Amino acid sequence: MSHQVETAERHAGEMPFQLEELFYSRTDTRGVILSGNEVFRRVSGFEWGDLLGAPHKIVRHPDTPRAVFRILWDAIQKGYPMGAYVKNRSKSGGWYWVFAIVLPIDGGFLSVRLKPVSDLSDKMRRSYATFSERERVEKIDPEESAGMLRRGAEADGFSSYTNFMAHALGHELAARDRQLRRTVDPRTQVLAEMNTAMVRATKEQVGLLRSFEALQSVPNNMRIVASRLEPSGGPVSAISENYKASSVVISDRLRSFVAGDGNICDQMSREVARALFLLGSSRVLSEMNAKLEQVVPVEGIDWVKERELLNELEQKASNDARAVMGKAAAIAAQLTQQSREIRRQMLGLDTIRVLGRVECGRMRDNSGGLSATIDQLDGFHDDIKGRLESIMRLSEEIEQAMTRYLRQSKAA
Repeated sequence: MSHQVETAERHAGEMPFQLEELFYSRTDTRGVILSGNEVFRRVSGFEWGDLLGAPHKIVRHPDTPRAVFRILWDAIQKGYPMGAYVKNRSKSGGWYWVFAIVLPIDGGFLSVRLKPVSDLSDKMRRSYATFSERERVEKIDPEESAGMLRRGAEADGFSSYTNFMAHALGHELAARDRQLRRTVDPRTQVLAEMNTAMVRATKEQVGLLRSFEALQSVPNNMRIVASRLEPSGGPVSAISENYKASSVVISDRLRSFVAGDGNICDQMSREVARALFLLGSSRVLSEMNAKLEQVVPVEGIDWVKERELLNELEQKASNDARAVMGKAAAIAAQLTQQSREIRRQMLGLDTIRVLGRVECGRMRDNSGGLSATIDQLDGFHDDIKGRLESIMRLSEEIEQAMTRYLRQSKAA
C-alpha cells in the first residue's frame, strides 16, 4: 500500500453503509461507468460528475489482489457471471468492503454489491491483505496470481473458483438474512444445500482419483511376487495377468470418470456451480430491482431504462438458472449411472482378488509378499467402492434437489 493511501486511510477510516443497502453500477465494455445508484455515489464519496464517464477502477483499492480482477474479467468476457469479495476506496481515502456480483450484458457489464458479514468475509479480508502484499513485493504476474487463487480454492475442497464464489454468495445471503431477521429464501436454501453436497462430492472425487492412481501399481507388484514364487505361467502369475487385464478396463473407465479434461465429475461441478451462482444472482437482482422503484433523479441516468434492464436481467438470470439446473440434474443422473456401472465392474475384480487370497492361503508361510499385496488390494477396493457409493448418493441428492426446485418454481 502506498504511503499516501495509508495516510489517507488512517484519516478517513472505513466508510459506513447499512446491511440492507445494495450498490448498483453499470459500465460499458471498457469498464467506463454509465450509471449507478445513490448508495454507490454516497459511500464512494464521489459526485456524479466524477463518476459518470470515469473508469470503474476509480474506486479500486490496492488491497484487492489483481488476481481477483483477472478472474472476474476472464469470466465476464466469456459471458459468465462471477462474484468476488472486493475492497474499494472512497474519494476521501477511506475504504469499504463489498461482495460484488458482476454480470455481462449487451454493451457492457452490470454489478450489484452487498455488504459482506459472514465469517468467510473475515477470512477473506485477512487473506487479501497478505496476498496483495505478496503480489506487490514479488511482482507476480496477474495471470500467475489468478492461478494461485484458483488452486487455493481447489485446495480448500472446491471444484473451481466459480464453485467457491457460489458458496461465498450463498454464505453471505444466509448471514445477511439472519442479521436482518428475514425468513429463509428458497433460493438461498438450495444454494446452501447444494454447495454442501458439491464440497463433499469434490472431496470424494479427489479421494477416488488418489486410490485409482495407487491401484495402478498393484498388478506389477503381483507379477514381481509371482516371479519369485513359481515358474512362469503358475497360478499366481495367471491371477496377476487376469487382474491386470480387468483393471485396465476399469482404470480407463475411472480415468474418464474423475480425471482429464471434460470428465463427468467436473462437468457436473461446473454446471452446478453456474446454476447456483445464477440462482443467487437472480435473488440479489430481484432485491435491487425493488429498491430502484424510488430513486433520486440524476442528470445523465435514465432510471426507466435502468429498471427495464434490471427486470430483463432478473428474468434472464432466473431462466438461465433453471436451464443450467436442468442440465446439471441430467449430468448428475449420468454420474449416478456411471457410478453403478463402475461398481459392478469392481465386483469382477473382487472375484480375482478372492482367488489371490485363496492362493495366498494355500502357500501359507511361503507367500513371499503375496499376502501384503492382497491386503493392499483389499484396502483400495474398499476405498474405491465406498467413494463410488458416496458419489452416487450425492449425485442422486443433487439431481433430486434440483428437480424438486424446478418443479416448485414452475408451479409458483
